[in-house]
Amino acid sequence: MNRGVPSERVKNGIERIMLLPVRLRHRYKARAKHRVRIDVLATLRRTLENATLLRADSIKTVFNVGMYLLLLDEDIAHFTDDLVCAIGDRRRAFLAKHEAILLYEAAEDLPQLLGREFRAAVKALGTSAEQIACFNSVSSDLNQFWQRHRDFLGSIRNALAAHRDHDALRYAEALDAVKPLDVMACAAELSQLLERLVVLIGEVARSTVGPEAIARDMLTSNRKVGAG
Repeated sequence: MNRGVPSERVKNGIERIMLLPVRLRHRYKARAKHRVRIDVLATLRRTLENATLLRADSIKTVFNVGMYLLLLDEDIAHFTDDLVCAIGDRRRAFLAKHEAILLYEAAEDLPQLLGREFRAAVKALGTSAEQIACFNSVSSDLNQFWQRHRDFLGSIRNALAAHRDHDALRYAEALDAVKPLDVMACAAELSQLLERLVVLIGEVARSTVGPEAIARDMLTSNRKVGAG
C-alpha cells in the first residue's frame, strides 16, 4: 500500500467527523418536511379515493396529479437525503446514478401528466385565468428544465442504469465521471418546480371542497359518459 495515500477507511472516517454537523442539520430539516408531506399525502389519497368512488372525474384527475407530484417529490427527497448522508465516493456515485434515472424519467413524463386531460379538468373546476397562466408558466419552466438537463441525465441513465453498451470499461469510466453534486443540483431545481405545481393544485383543490362542488363535478362527469 502507498503510505503517502490515505486508505479509503481513513478518508471515510475523516469525512464522517468533518461533515457530521452538516448532516445532522440536514436530517433535522428533512424530517420536518417529511412529516408535512406525509400528512398532505394522506389527505390527497382520501380525497382521490372518494372522488374515484363518486365518479367525480375532474376532481379525481386533479388530485391524482397532485398526489403523483408529491410522491415524486418524496422519492427525490429520499435520494437527496441519502446522498447527503452517504459515506464514500462510490456510494455517492451509486445513489446519484439512480437519482439521475428518476429525474430523467420524471422530466420526460411530466408534460404528458400535465397535458390535455389535466388542463380540461382544471378548467372544469372553475380555475381562474390567473391560475391558468401560472400553470402555463410552470409547464414552460419544466420544458426548459428538460431541454437543459436531458443530455446530462440521459447520458448517466443510458451508460450506467440501462447498461445498454454491455461495455464494462465504459461503465466503470462513466461511474467515475458521475458528479453527485450536479445531480443534486438538478434534483433541487426539479423539486422547486414540483412545489410550485403542488401549491397551484392546492389552490384549485380548495375550490372543490364541499358537497356542491362534488355534486357539480359528478353531474358533469355523468353527462360526458352519457354523451359518449
